[in-house]
Amino acid sequence: MVPVPFIVLYLKKFASFVAGKSQTASKLLDILFKRAKEKAGPVEEFQWLGLMLFVAVPFPGTGAWTGAIIASILDMPFWSAVSSNFCGVVLAGLLVNLLVNLGLKQAIVAGIALFFVSTFMWSVLRNIRKSIIKPSLP
Repeated sequence: MVPVPFIVLYLKKFASFVAGKSQTASKLLDILFKRAKEKAGPVEEFQWLGLMLFVAVPFPGTGAWTGAIIASILDMPFWSAVSSNFCGVVLAGLLVNLLVNLGLKQAIVAGIALFFVSTFMWSVLRNIRKSIIKPSLP
């Protein structure tokens, strides 16, 4: 969590400084920002909740650093970005601890169950969001 506030605050300034100095660095930063933007789908849609859930998923490439990069790219407010990253890191730690303490068979079952629960949760959240944005006509 230590670098997260610095990434959120200074990533764009640092990237524009480095991009101005080197074409190679500019291309690498473009690739990095493009990949982060691709991963930002749910975060763009749900902002704080989306970023927190993205960081909470204990898979490679979904941690606090990537969450901070996405928050910076999406211009999320500072405290919103840092707090959602923090909550996501805590949830990821609790989830990994739970899975480690369950044992291999139970962890596999729990992982499959969590996959289905998260898929169902995202669809429910999307439906709620659609009903709020576009109220049904009488």
